[in-house]
Amino acid sequence: MTKATIAEIQLLLACQPFQPFVIVTRSGLKYRVASPEHAGINPRGSRLHVWFDDDTGVTISEANIMALERDAQPAAA
Repeated sequence: MTKATIAEIQLLLACQPFQPFVIVTRSGLKYRVASPEHAGINPRGSRLHVWFDDDTGVTISEANIMALERDAQPAAA
């Protein structure tokens, strides 16, 4: 499995129309990015924060991002 990078995530966040995707971490956890507003990258480009609809979120370092998957669910409105 080739590791995904923050740069790849930046490209996905900028796609028009946006397509939801899932981040797979080294530990196997999966986090859905429902819209560009559901994710943010720190200024150094080394960490990504994903917000969830319940106002919680998770910060993931680039070293822990193992893969990106397409998400079949429709994009958030």
